[in-house]
Amino acid sequence: MEKVFNGKVFEILPTTNGIIFSYLSGEMEDGKTEVSYKMISFDNRRITDVAKNIYMITKFGNGYKGVERLCENYITAKSLILPGGKVFLLLEDGTAHLIDPEGDALWTGSLVYRGIVPSDIILFGEGLWACYPEGNLILKYSLTNMKQELRVGGKTSPFDGPCDLFEEDNTLIICNKKSAKIQRLSIKNYDVLEYETFEEPLLQYVNVNGYRFVILESGLYVI
Repeated sequence: MEKVFNGKVFEILPTTNGIIFSYLSGEMEDGKTEVSYKMISFDNRRITDVAKNIYMITKFGNGYKGVERLCENYITAKSLILPGGKVFLLLEDGTAHLIDPEGDALWTGSLVYRGIVPSDIILFGEGLWACYPEGNLILKYSLTNMKQELRVGGKTSPFDGPCDLFEEDNTLIICNKKSAKIQRLSIKNYDVLEYETFEEPLLQYVNVNGYRFVILESGLYVI
Protein backbone atom coordinates (compact mmCIF):
# COMPACT_ATOMS: atom_id res chain seq x y z
CA MET A 1 0.00 0.00 0.00
CA GLU A 2 1.36 3.41 -0.99
CA LYS A 3 0.18 6.81 0.18
CA VAL A 4 -0.45 9.13 -2.75
CA PHE A 5 -1.88 12.13 -0.89
CA ASN A 6 -1.43 13.19 2.72
CA GLY A 7 -4.27 14.97 4.47
CA LYS A 8 -8.05 14.91 4.82
CA VAL A 9 -9.61 13.55 1.62
CA PHE A 10 -13.39 13.78 1.35
CA GLU A 11 -14.28 11.74 -1.71
CA ILE A 12 -12.91 9.88 -4.74
CA LEU A 13 -14.72 10.20 -8.07
CA PRO A 14 -13.73 7.63 -10.74
CA THR A 15 -13.21 8.90 -14.29
CA THR A 16 -12.58 7.07 -17.55
CA ASN A 17 -8.83 7.06 -17.03
CA GLY A 18 -8.13 8.22 -13.52
CA ILE A 19 -9.73 9.69 -10.42
CA ILE A 20 -10.67 13.12 -9.12
CA PHE A 21 -10.69 13.72 -5.38
CA SER A 22 -11.73 16.55 -3.09
CA TYR A 23 -9.67 17.44 -0.04
CA LEU A 24 -9.37 19.92 2.81
CA SER A 25 -7.01 22.67 1.67
CA GLY A 26 -7.44 25.18 4.48
CA GLU A 27 -9.55 26.84 7.13
CA MET A 28 -11.21 30.21 6.56
CA GLU A 29 -11.52 33.02 9.10
CA ASP A 30 -15.25 32.38 9.55
CA GLY A 31 -14.55 28.78 10.57
CA LYS A 32 -15.61 27.26 7.26
CA THR A 33 -13.39 24.77 5.50
CA GLU A 34 -11.71 25.41 2.16
CA VAL A 35 -12.01 22.56 -0.33
CA SER A 36 -9.84 21.96 -3.39
CA TYR A 37 -9.69 19.27 -6.07
CA LYS A 38 -7.01 17.17 -7.72
CA MET A 39 -6.87 14.59 -10.47
CA ILE A 40 -4.68 11.52 -10.90
CA SER A 41 -4.26 10.45 -14.53
CA PHE A 42 -3.34 6.82 -15.17
CA ASP A 43 -1.58 7.88 -18.39
CA ASN A 44 1.22 9.75 -16.63
CA ARG A 45 0.40 9.05 -12.94
CA ARG A 46 0.68 12.74 -12.16
CA ILE A 47 -1.40 14.56 -9.58
CA THR A 48 -2.67 17.88 -10.94
CA ASP A 49 -5.09 20.54 -9.73
CA VAL A 50 -8.53 20.68 -11.30
CA ALA A 51 -11.22 23.35 -11.18
CA LYS A 52 -14.40 23.02 -9.16
CA ASN A 53 -16.57 22.79 -12.29
CA ILE A 54 -14.68 19.67 -13.45
CA TYR A 55 -15.34 18.04 -10.08
CA MET A 56 -19.01 19.07 -10.23
CA ILE A 57 -19.53 17.72 -13.77
CA THR A 58 -17.90 14.43 -12.79
CA LYS A 59 -20.08 14.10 -9.69
CA PHE A 60 -23.42 15.50 -10.87
CA GLY A 61 -23.27 15.56 -14.67
CA ASN A 62 -23.61 18.48 -17.06
CA GLY A 63 -26.66 19.81 -15.23
CA TYR A 64 -24.71 20.19 -12.00
CA LYS A 65 -25.78 23.81 -11.41
CA GLY A 66 -29.39 22.76 -10.95
CA VAL A 67 -28.35 19.88 -8.69
CA GLU A 68 -26.09 22.14 -6.62
CA ARG A 69 -29.05 24.38 -5.75
CA LEU A 70 -30.61 21.49 -3.84
CA CYS A 71 -27.43 20.75 -1.87
CA GLU A 72 -26.64 22.48 1.40
CA ASN A 73 -23.25 20.76 1.17
CA TYR A 74 -22.31 19.37 -2.26
CA ILE A 75 -19.25 17.59 -0.83
CA THR A 76 -21.23 15.38 1.56
CA ALA A 77 -24.07 14.83 -0.94
CA LYS A 78 -24.05 11.50 -2.78
CA SER A 79 -25.15 11.15 -6.39
CA LEU A 80 -25.81 8.61 -9.11
CA ILE A 81 -25.79 9.79 -12.73
CA LEU A 82 -28.53 7.91 -14.57
CA PRO A 83 -29.29 7.41 -18.28
CA GLY A 84 -30.65 10.49 -20.03
CA GLY A 85 -28.80 12.89 -17.76
CA LYS A 86 -30.99 12.30 -14.72
CA VAL A 87 -29.38 12.34 -11.28
CA PHE A 88 -30.37 10.52 -8.11
CA LEU A 89 -29.25 12.73 -5.25
CA LEU A 90 -28.89 11.81 -1.56
CA LEU A 91 -28.46 14.67 0.90
CA GLU A 92 -26.82 14.57 4.30
CA ASP A 93 -30.16 14.49 6.15
CA GLY A 94 -31.39 11.46 4.17
CA THR A 95 -33.57 13.39 1.75
CA ALA A 96 -33.44 11.95 -1.78
CA HIS A 97 -34.28 13.58 -5.13
CA LEU A 98 -34.57 12.30 -8.68
CA ILE A 99 -33.55 15.27 -10.82
CA ASP A 100 -33.95 15.86 -14.55
CA PRO A 101 -31.18 17.36 -16.72
CA GLU A 102 -32.62 20.86 -16.20
CA GLY A 103 -32.27 20.58 -12.43
CA ASP A 104 -35.97 20.07 -11.62
CA ALA A 105 -36.94 17.43 -9.06
CA LEU A 106 -39.06 14.66 -10.60
CA TRP A 107 -39.41 12.84 -7.27
CA THR A 108 -38.53 13.63 -3.67
CA GLY A 109 -38.52 11.20 -0.77
CA SER A 110 -36.51 10.05 2.20
CA LEU A 111 -34.12 7.14 2.76
CA VAL A 112 -34.07 7.62 6.53
CA TYR A 113 -34.65 4.24 8.22
CA ARG A 114 -35.99 4.28 11.79
CA GLY A 115 -34.35 7.63 12.37
CA ILE A 116 -31.02 6.51 10.89
CA VAL A 117 -29.53 8.40 7.94
CA PRO A 118 -27.68 6.60 5.11
CA SER A 119 -24.15 7.63 4.17
CA ASP A 120 -23.92 6.23 0.64
CA ILE A 121 -25.99 4.81 -2.22
CA ILE A 122 -25.31 2.63 -5.25
CA LEU A 123 -27.17 0.93 -8.07
CA PHE A 124 -26.46 -2.77 -7.75
CA GLY A 125 -28.27 -5.65 -9.38
CA GLU A 126 -31.89 -4.61 -9.82
CA GLY A 127 -32.12 -2.24 -6.90
CA LEU A 128 -30.80 0.83 -5.17
CA TRP A 129 -28.74 0.05 -2.09
CA ALA A 130 -27.99 2.33 0.86
CA CYS A 131 -25.69 1.82 3.83
CA TYR A 132 -26.40 2.99 7.39
CA PRO A 133 -23.30 3.30 9.61
CA GLU A 134 -25.19 3.95 12.84
CA GLY A 135 -27.49 0.99 12.29
CA ASN A 136 -24.84 -1.44 11.01
CA LEU A 137 -27.08 -2.35 8.10
CA ILE A 138 -27.60 -2.12 4.35
CA LEU A 139 -30.99 -1.76 2.67
CA LYS A 140 -32.07 -2.58 -0.86
CA TYR A 141 -34.83 -0.42 -2.40
CA SER A 142 -36.99 -1.18 -5.42
CA LEU A 143 -36.28 1.05 -8.40
CA THR A 144 -39.95 1.09 -9.38
CA ASN A 145 -41.51 2.35 -6.15
CA MET A 146 -38.53 3.01 -3.79
CA LYS A 147 -39.92 0.61 -1.19
CA GLN A 148 -37.56 -1.50 0.92
CA GLU A 149 -37.03 -4.99 -0.48
CA LEU A 150 -34.20 -6.40 1.62
CA ARG A 151 -32.23 -5.67 4.76
CA VAL A 152 -28.79 -7.06 5.59
CA GLY A 153 -27.54 -6.44 9.13
CA GLY A 154 -29.15 -4.68 12.05
CA LYS A 155 -29.00 -5.74 15.71
CA THR A 156 -27.09 -8.87 14.74
CA SER A 157 -24.83 -7.67 11.97
CA PRO A 158 -21.71 -8.65 10.04
CA PHE A 159 -21.02 -4.92 9.59
CA ASP A 160 -19.37 -2.37 11.86
CA GLY A 161 -20.06 1.13 10.63
CA PRO A 162 -20.74 0.48 6.91
CA CYS A 163 -20.11 3.89 5.34
CA ASP A 164 -19.37 3.39 1.63
CA LEU A 165 -20.48 1.10 -1.22
CA PHE A 166 -18.81 0.09 -4.48
CA GLU A 167 -19.51 -2.56 -7.12
CA GLU A 168 -16.67 -4.85 -8.18
CA ASP A 169 -16.89 -8.09 -10.16
CA ASN A 170 -20.68 -8.34 -9.64
CA THR A 171 -20.29 -8.14 -5.88
CA LEU A 172 -21.10 -5.28 -3.53
CA ILE A 173 -18.06 -3.91 -1.71
CA ILE A 174 -18.75 -2.48 1.75
CA CYS A 175 -16.34 -0.22 3.62
CA ASN A 176 -16.67 -0.40 7.41
CA LYS A 177 -15.34 2.71 9.11
CA LYS A 178 -15.24 1.36 12.67
CA SER A 179 -13.68 -2.05 12.00
CA ALA A 180 -11.54 -0.72 9.09
CA LYS A 181 -12.61 -3.72 7.02
CA ILE A 182 -13.69 -4.17 3.42
CA GLN A 183 -16.36 -6.83 2.95
CA ARG A 184 -17.98 -8.39 -0.11
CA LEU A 185 -21.69 -9.10 -0.45
CA SER A 186 -22.73 -11.69 -3.04
CA ILE A 187 -25.82 -10.81 -5.05
CA LYS A 188 -26.60 -14.52 -5.50
CA ASN A 189 -27.00 -15.60 -1.88
CA TYR A 190 -26.26 -12.39 0.07
CA ASP A 191 -23.38 -13.97 1.96
CA VAL A 192 -21.01 -11.42 3.51
CA LEU A 193 -17.32 -12.31 3.18
CA GLU A 194 -14.20 -10.66 4.61
CA TYR A 195 -12.03 -9.02 1.96
CA GLU A 196 -9.36 -6.72 3.43
CA THR A 197 -8.46 -5.07 6.76
CA PHE A 198 -6.62 -1.82 7.43
CA GLU A 199 -4.97 -0.29 10.48
CA GLU A 200 -7.08 2.86 10.67
CA PRO A 201 -10.68 3.89 9.95
CA LEU A 202 -11.71 3.21 6.34
CA LEU A 203 -13.84 5.79 4.51
CA GLN A 204 -14.01 4.82 0.80
CA TYR A 205 -12.83 2.24 -1.73
CA VAL A 206 -12.79 2.40 -5.54
CA ASN A 207 -11.32 0.23 -8.27
CA VAL A 208 -10.71 2.02 -11.56
CA ASN A 209 -9.06 0.12 -14.42
CA GLY A 210 -7.38 -2.19 -11.93
CA TYR A 211 -6.07 0.63 -9.75
CA ARG A 212 -7.50 0.25 -6.24
CA PHE A 213 -7.71 3.30 -4.00
CA VAL A 214 -8.85 3.76 -0.40
CA ILE A 215 -9.44 6.83 1.72
CA LEU A 216 -8.19 6.33 5.27
CA GLU A 217 -8.19 8.94 8.00
CA SER A 218 -4.55 9.76 7.21
CA GLY A 219 -4.99 10.29 3.47
CA LEU A 220 -5.41 8.67 0.07
CA TYR A 221 -3.71 5.37 -0.72
CA VAL A 222 -3.30 3.03 -3.68
CA ILE A 223 -3.38 -0.65 -2.74
